[in-house]
Amino acid sequence: MVLDVLKTEDGQKAIQEASEKNKDKTAKLLSSGEGVQIQAAVKDVLTDPSNSKLIEKTMTDPKFAGDFAKAIQKSNKDLHKDLMKDPEYQKSMLDLMNTTDFQKMLLSVMKSPQYRQQVMTVMEESMKSPLFRAQMMELFKKVAQDEMKPKEEDMKAKGAEEKGKEKEEGKEEGKEKEKEKEKEKGKGQEKDKSSEEKKEE
Repeated sequence: MVLDVLKTEDGQKAIQEASEKNKDKTAKLLSSGEGVQIQAAVKDVLTDPSNSKLIEKTMTDPKFAGDFAKAIQKSNKDLHKDLMKDPEYQKSMLDLMNTTDFQKMLLSVMKSPQYRQQVMTVMEESMKSPLFRAQMMELFKKVAQDEMKPKEEDMKAKGAEEKGKEKEEGKEEGKEKEKEKEKEKGKGQEKDKSSEEKKEE
């Protein structure tokens, strides 16, 4: 009977007017003895199977759903942060992600045209952002510089090798010239010896 009264327009208006007048008193009311009764009533309404359709309908109302989400957002965020720190929860999440079913599902989603289209849309939007473009330009410059460094080092190394080869070739040529000079001296000495021998005869 109370639910029927609350469903009427007059009932909803009365609730809105009362909540607007007593916004600061709501927290006090919930912590008082009457608040315990209200909490019990809300719990009964939420857990009663006969009210599931009403709750479902209420939650699909965009205004109510938005207000409800805003109201529980902080506690929901804190809950998720606490869960992420919990080793048991982390292990459960990793176990879930390592299952073949999850991986197949993820792979099939990533292969879908809708996912690919969404990725393309995100990339296009990112490329339109001046900040993102500046970051990409810096990244490209760095890659280009990194690519040029090995080539410069290779050129320096090749130049050093060529200089080393030239020095070695120069040394070898010098050794060959010395050998030739020694041979020529040796030939000259042999000629002198042979001419001296002829004179003696």
